[in-house]
Amino acid sequence: MSKSWLRKFAKWLRKERDYGRETIRTLLYRNWDGAYPASLLGDDLIIDIENFLYDLAEFALDTVFGEDSRLWLSIVPRGNYDDLSGVYILEMRTRSVLAYLEEKTWNFGPDLIEECLRQLIEQLEKSRDMLAVRLVVE
Repeated sequence: MSKSWLRKFAKWLRKERDYGRETIRTLLYRNWDGAYPASLLGDDLIIDIENFLYDLAEFALDTVFGEDSRLWLSIVPRGNYDDLSGVYILEMRTRSVLAYLEEKTWNFGPDLIEECLRQLIEQLEKSRDMLAVRLVVE
């Protein structure tokens, strides 16, 4: 499987979040050793998981929609240690769920993160036409 979305996400994290090379390597190019990489744990595991899921969603949004000022978007991450974690991308004006992802972060590694990015981007691309119609109707 090509790692093109993973590479683009890595560049985005470096630019937008100022993550260092080792942090990016640990997050994206190694299998996680728990619900979040132990070497990167902060004070709250759930917040760490949610921040990563938020970054996945924001990257996907930037990729598909860029800076579309017509949209009132909200990213809602929901971290969980034992069960599925999720992230939901909502357009508030039209009350639309544009994309969602649910995964157990214990399983995260390069291939699954690449797949998650692909899924979010595909969902957002499919929602673009639906959203355009709803915005015109409003």
